[in-house]
Amino acid sequence: MVLFDREKLKLVVSDFHLGRGPYLPDGRRNYLEDFFSDRQFCEFLEHYHKGRYKGAEVELIINGDFFDHLQVDPDEFDPTYVNERVALARTNAIIDGHPEVFEALKEFCNVPRHSITFIIGNHDIGLFFPLVRKRVEELIGERCKVLVEPIYCTDGLCVEHGNGWTVENWIDYKKPLVEGRDGEMIVDLPWGSLFQVHYLNKVKRERPYISRVYPFKHYLIWGLMHDTWFSLKAFFTMLGYFFKAMLRIGENRQFTSRHTLRVIRQFSFPMNLRRAAKLILDANPNCQCVVLGHGHKALQRQFVDGREYINTGLWNEMISLDIGTMGRYLRFTFAEIEYDKSGLPHSKLREWHGHYREVEDSVSI
Repeated sequence: MVLFDREKLKLVVSDFHLGRGPYLPDGRRNYLEDFFSDRQFCEFLEHYHKGRYKGAEVELIINGDFFDHLQVDPDEFDPTYVNERVALARTNAIIDGHPEVFEALKEFCNVPRHSITFIIGNHDIGLFFPLVRKRVEELIGERCKVLVEPIYCTDGLCVEHGNGWTVENWIDYKKPLVEGRDGEMIVDLPWGSLFQVHYLNKVKRERPYISRVYPFKHYLIWGLMHDTWFSLKAFFTMLGYFFKAMLRIGENRQFTSRHTLRVIRQFSFPMNLRRAAKLILDANPNCQCVVLGHGHKALQRQFVDGREYINTGLWNEMISLDIGTMGRYLRFTFAEIEYDKSGLPHSKLREWHGHYREVEDSVSI
């Protein structure tokens, strides 16, 4: 794709889900870690701050769920109690677990006319705390900023993570913190985050891949035939979780039974956010392209008025049980928005293939 005037470019990625690294401090394999593409992302950043892009105005927009504050420490006593101290400790653990990634972000941001913008998703909820945002911004550089607003509209482009369009992961971005024990502020976790921590993270102890399988209903059928005992145990544990949620017992007691029923009725994975994209475009007439994440499935669609919707997918390995895409796959997809000489944006969904190597490490959980 030709960079029209080689002066202005925006890149959008999302849903990396960085944990504290593939190994825990005691040497055990970290079954909660989902991101193993540190080298590929570092090469991606290097590509866009050297050569013809070195003098260009390049903004990297990291559209939510870059940090995974919900999957850091498998041995943590109360993982849903996220105050500022806990959020900062988890952020530091993630930074320490992926040092090459943060060094590459810092190098990218230090190039003149290059900048990085973070948008908060439903997994990097620790960024709502000022000290955590300050830690990230100071680490990466002065042209790095972390936004607390759910949507970022700039230069004919609107970027939003997308969790606000799903009932299970909706966050009140105007009031994301509530009063916890001893009067300190804690993150008001959405329904889906509680389900992640109290159900999925526990199931991942035995089947680390379970959160990466889709469609999940196909996995349930396959599991009953080929992994019967575990599947039955996981299924009835999940039923018990939903039953307690309906009765407002335990983790989800702040949610009404009606809210839980809406979650059960409306949940789908991967998520279809095309209607959300159209509503965002309708509300922003000057926007030519809307970019969402959260759905974990990369796609590009053009509406009848010529405006575009891109979902950037994710940089984690997925396991598909759909007949058309059966098997494991890993795609490094991103949105690239170039500007012509009149300032109009031109968007494309692209895939990073990186540098060729004869041999590389194979790491999978």
